[in-house]
Amino acid sequence: MAEKQSPGIAYIVSLCGIMCGLSLALMFCLGMIPGFEYVSPAVAGVLIWVVRERLGVRYGLVSYAAVGILTMLFTANYEASMMYIFLLGYYPIVRQYLMKLKYPVLRWISKLALYAAAAIACYFVLINIFGMSQLLEDMGEFGQYGQWVLLGLGAVAFVLYDIFLGLYYPFYEKVLKPKISKRMK
Repeated sequence: MAEKQSPGIAYIVSLCGIMCGLSLALMFCLGMIPGFEYVSPAVAGVLIWVVRERLGVRYGLVSYAAVGILTMLFTANYEASMMYIFLLGYYPIVRQYLMKLKYPVLRWISKLALYAAAAIACYFVLINIFGMSQLLEDMGEFGQYGQWVLLGLGAVAFVLYDIFLGLYYPFYEKVLKPKISKRMK
């Protein structure tokens, strides 16, 4: 029985470099378009997930960290960068472990707890460390419950993102992976 051959260093460096570069470019370009500040970190997280899928968790986490550091240095939209760092960048990697929970209700509670903790921590850092207090001032029209409404709307978007990731994996396995493998030979 032939053992599975591990990829060479050139393949590892090129895949990580391409996916990290593409993630950073998406964060840079889409982060400047209003309304895409949550889409760009989500798409960048999916690209980093491809690194994890092809090379393993270790390379996925290193790629996530590299993109996270570079987004803080080179992108103008700190809110998008922080959403990538606090949740959407690593969530596709962590999701595989959450999916191993036996009970679906426990799975969703864990996912939503992770979202809530990450979103609250993200906006705490944005407001208190980066001094973006205008985020709270912009909610003045919503009243005192505006931040909770936005947290709930974010939870809905997070659930949709999770569902997308669940649908993306079979698409990746059946359509993209064979094409990538064919080109890599």
